[in-house]
Amino acid sequence: MRRLPLARLVIVAGLAAAVPAAAAPDVPKSVGKLPPVETFALANGLRVAVLHSDAAPVVSVQVWYHAGSKDERPDRRGTAHMFEHMMFKGTAHVRADAYTQAINALGGYVNAATDEDATHYVDTLPADYLDFAVRLEAERMRSLLFRKDMIDGERAVVKDELRQQDSSPFARGLLGCLAVSYLKHPYAWTATGNAKDLDAASADDLKKFYDTYYQPNNAMLVVVGKVSASDVKASAEKWFGAIPKAADPPRPAAAAQEPAQTARRREVAEPGPIGITLVGWHIPPAKDKDIYALQLASIVLGAGEGSRLKRRLKTADPKTKLPLAVEAGMDAIVREDPGMTIALGAYRDAAQADAVEAAIFDEVGKLAAKGPTGDELRKAKNQVQSGFVFSLESAQGLGEAIGRSWIFTGNPSSFLRDLDEVEKVSAADVQRVAKQYLSTDHATVVVVPPKAR
Repeated sequence: MRRLPLARLVIVAGLAAAVPAAAAPDVPKSVGKLPPVETFALANGLRVAVLHSDAAPVVSVQVWYHAGSKDERPDRRGTAHMFEHMMFKGTAHVRADAYTQAINALGGYVNAATDEDATHYVDTLPADYLDFAVRLEAERMRSLLFRKDMIDGERAVVKDELRQQDSSPFARGLLGCLAVSYLKHPYAWTATGNAKDLDAASADDLKKFYDTYYQPNNAMLVVVGKVSASDVKASAEKWFGAIPKAADPPRPAAAAQEPAQTARRREVAEPGPIGITLVGWHIPPAKDKDIYALQLASIVLGAGEGSRLKRRLKTADPKTKLPLAVEAGMDAIVREDPGMTIALGAYRDAAQADAVEAAIFDEVGKLAAKGPTGDELRKAKNQVQSGFVFSLESAQGLGEAIGRSWIFTGNPSSFLRDLDEVEKVSAADVQRVAKQYLSTDHATVVVVPPKAR
């Protein structure tokens, strides 16, 4: 399954391609004139969102559960992630792996992902099979079988993913930064989980999480493609309608509000194969109006080879003929609750650590003092807008935009405002948020020194 946690580490690989600083990218008419997202709810609380698209004779059927790693017990980290795998392993009426096999046989494909805020399941297939996909999703919402052999097998798969994560110095550095940045909130860990906690998780623990969060009144059915809202409603009523409404699930994160950070934090971790310095700052939740300006600030500072941090840290020093770092970047990790924006520099020589840290603070300070240039702001907007357009080219991408909007803001249509809101951001807005949120006193620094060679 596609993994979302730690995906933000692409900043260190330089994958955020620079977009020429020219006019805003052309938005395809199909994106600029999307039909409205039609919404309704069943009597049991299941929310449904439908977007009709004639782009292809396909439909993407998705179920979004408002259940991510921030809903786990602190001693059962990885519980939410387990379901991303277990939900394909058999229910009362469907044998193990038959979900994937059935959709594939129809020329479609399946996917799933877990992050800190949500877990969602995707079935993309020919539009004629809408009812079939809805029936499969309704079946596994409440009929999952908790067999010991299945649980043990999927636990091993998840632990293997953990081992792969542990082998990445960048992943370990990010985990260390989150753990120091969050003193109370469960964003201190990611959805990937923890091996010790996974071993401790019993079938009863998993069943309790399932019965608490995998309920119709904690989910949204998203359907995008060549279908009508009336057809979706009929199918949803037929297959989901009989599932009873459950009690509203608890929200552990609401009782673990992160206190305001008033002083700089700094920690030096165990040495790794390469030196890494991470500097993180808390940012508001996804629905806050300042998020657009903060995303643009992070792009100006650290996305693309022309960004300030990459130029500063990767350009050879005239005296030494060597760069300060082998890689650098910055990204805003936007979440339902207050997230983080994290800058990073990677280097080989331990003697470079202090200079890398100082350079990061210096570049952030310059942005706060004078704001971005007109070309920098235009380029950053182009990157956001291009990514937005590309993400909506498929039924699956549109469905995920709808589901993510619901998780982040409670409104499945809120993504439709993103282009306009990004375009409204001024250079003064970027300067203001850099000064307000990215101050030295509000920073968390984690240094992973390189091992002695």
